[in-house]
Amino acid sequence: MNELADTILIKRVLSGDKDSAYEKLMQKYEGRIKNLAFMMIGNRTDAEDLAQESFIRAYKALPNFQLKAKFSSWLYQITINLCKDYLKAKSRGARNIEEEHLETVDAGPGQTGMRHVMMDEVSAKMAQALNKIPAIYREAFIRREVLTQDYREIAEATKTSADTVRVRAYRAREMLRELLAKDVDTFWREKAAKAK
Repeated sequence: MNELADTILIKRVLSGDKDSAYEKLMQKYEGRIKNLAFMMIGNRTDAEDLAQESFIRAYKALPNFQLKAKFSSWLYQITINLCKDYLKAKSRGARNIEEEHLETVDAGPGQTGMRHVMMDEVSAKMAQALNKIPAIYREAFIRREVLTQDYREIAEATKTSADTVRVRAYRAREMLRELLAKDVDTFWREKAAKAK
């Protein structure tokens, strides 16, 4: 149903109702795109600029959009490409993700598990850990766990095999598990102490 609603809005934009229909698409995806850019680059201000640029590029390219495709995946890909370009343009030195939470996003009734945690309550520790893992693993993790894309879809977008994506996502989870182990252990010990 979500994809159908997107398709209807896209058809309205293409038929001349550019302002209100595209504004509805922007409102629907704004928080998700800002959060995606923030997780990829680690800077809130630049992430907001990249999110805005993503919407501008998507708007300009909309006449070339294949209606059989999934709009959200297409928009995510534009954002990820912009983030990669941004990261390439920056110095190769590590950048720390700001210690702030991501915006709260209503991702809809299907939002569950890791996606809910990532989109609504990413702690500063998680953001720091994401920033420490290499970009190819970070992208695989974000696409799989946050955007909930399947391995085939990620493989197509990254021009790699599904097996390569599976390995990258696994390695990302292992790296994050290792980076966050101490904090998770402390959290459970403190929770157990409060329960007594």
